[in-house]
Amino acid sequence: MSTVAEKKATGEAQKRKVSPAQERVIVRAARLRLSTDKKQGLESPAWVRKIAKRPL
Repeated sequence: MSTVAEKKATGEAQKRKVSPAQERVIVRAARLRLSTDKKQGLESPAWVRKIAKRPL
């Protein structure tokens, strides 16, 4: 395995490790962005809508 592939694999694994408290903050931030985008007449990106649908 090359060093580039090793770095990528460890980087992806680190992104997935999120505590439950951090997950709640992320979901609430996505929901806040949805509401502010709606008030401003903007369309939120699909990835924000996907995160906002997650349960707290």
